[in-house]
Amino acid sequence: MTEIPPQSTPDDFVFWTPPEGMTLSIGADEHLNLLNISLPICAADAPDVLGAAPSERLIGEGIYAYLCAYPETEHAPVYADILRQAYPFLISDIGSQLLLLDLRPYDAVALQKKIPLLKILLLLDENNFGLLHKLGVAFYHLALHPDHLIVSGEQLNCARQWLEKARRIFPQDINNLNYLGQVCYLSGNYHQAKLYWLNIINQLDNEKEKTQLQHRLDLISQGGVPLQALQHQLEQMGEAHKLFAAGDVAQAYELVERLVVQGELLQELPNAEFYHLIGLCREAVNDLAGAYEAFAMATQLDDKHEQARNALKRVSPAT
Repeated sequence: MTEIPPQSTPDDFVFWTPPEGMTLSIGADEHLNLLNISLPICAADAPDVLGAAPSERLIGEGIYAYLCAYPETEHAPVYADILRQAYPFLISDIGSQLLLLDLRPYDAVALQKKIPLLKILLLLDENNFGLLHKLGVAFYHLALHPDHLIVSGEQLNCARQWLEKARRIFPQDINNLNYLGQVCYLSGNYHQAKLYWLNIINQLDNEKEKTQLQHRLDLISQGGVPLQALQHQLEQMGEAHKLFAAGDVAQAYELVERLVVQGELLQELPNAEFYHLIGLCREAVNDLAGAYEAFAMATQLDDKHEQARNALKRVSPAT
């Protein structure tokens, strides 16, 4: 029968419990016995007749959509196994989507789509190094995205969790250890970052990367690291973005100027979006010279940043 979903479940789904003995076709003369657990059905597709059984297609589509929204739900492993056995084409579709999303490694929308898809595949192969590593990297890039800075600490924690799981499978993977080092460095765990990077410094073939990494190791050894963990400064930049968007220009300006004076975030992670926000805050309080300087820096870091280029023209001194 069709059931009312729990309060914590969005209205996009209803839950239906299959009658005992119900099966799904999984091949010629082969069937999968369904367990007596609630299965999610897309509310828009749910049968109009109370108690009517949804079609096999609707069952598969409902499970797939629900897992994409809630890959860590209570019955997620069972749901994923139903997809694997009865709807293998949907699992194949996940692989196809991930290939396309890999082409947009820094896009927030792509990353948010990618994360649940990776989690679904991990339900079927929990010790897959590649999936674990990609999941950690996705959270890392999401932590640095301008639209998610306000929760960058939470994203970095998730990144470390998945990268650590990957490390347990392949402890010496250079790329994975490097990302772990970056996550720890941003989180203020400098000693742990140093340990990860010492494991890979002599294995790097790219001399430029090796030199940059050695410079960071030297800074850690000499105590030249940020006094306040960069993740907190990222969150403050995110808070400034939120304040500015809400119209609280004065507080946003005060916050970004504090970060400018502090200097560590802009020095360690120079980013066009950061300078664009600084420029907007300065422009809003009529500091046009300061705004010009910030917008100019944004365009230096990203000469295709259209908003910064337009803003630079807007505040340029009249000739």
